[in-house]
Amino acid sequence: MPTPRKEAIVEDISRRMRTAAAVYFADYTGLSAPQATELRARLREVNVEYTVVKKTLSRLAAQGAGLGDIDAFLQGQTVLAFSYDDPVSLARIFRDFGQENESRPVVTGIIMDGQQMPASAIGELAALPPKDILIAQLLSALQYPVAQLAATLSGSMSKLVMTLTSLKEQKTS
Repeated sequence: MPTPRKEAIVEDISRRMRTAAAVYFADYTGLSAPQATELRARLREVNVEYTVVKKTLSRLAAQGAGLGDIDAFLQGQTVLAFSYDDPVSLARIFRDFGQENESRPVVTGIIMDGQQMPASAIGELAALPPKDILIAQLLSALQYPVAQLAATLSGSMSKLVMTLTSLKEQKTS
């Protein structure tokens, strides 16, 4: 029977799982204290909450959040990283930190927008451009057809004005 304290922890983790843009599960076995401190500092820079939670409580929180069975994600000593802003920057930090630290921590799974993703997706996510660049690319793609239409109409109007001017000159001569 869960105690009131455990219930509060489960509810807190469940709330974070529901509101986060992404939750990364990682096995931090073998990570030294200085390495863990360095990782936490990097994650804080991008507004990521990094917390160690017992597997049983993580399981209960995921069920409470409606995320289904996460047993495959709970391997080794599990840590949860909650990203509220940019899940891609979190993937990049885990990838880069792993390259610098003998592949530790090992991402075991990802929940993004309520959907479970395998750990192998981290490479694809880390390869995406930052959120600001993606938004700029989207806006550019949306603006391009309108700019082309304006240029086409402007060119047609210029040709019409030149034709009318030419006709006027012919009539006055």
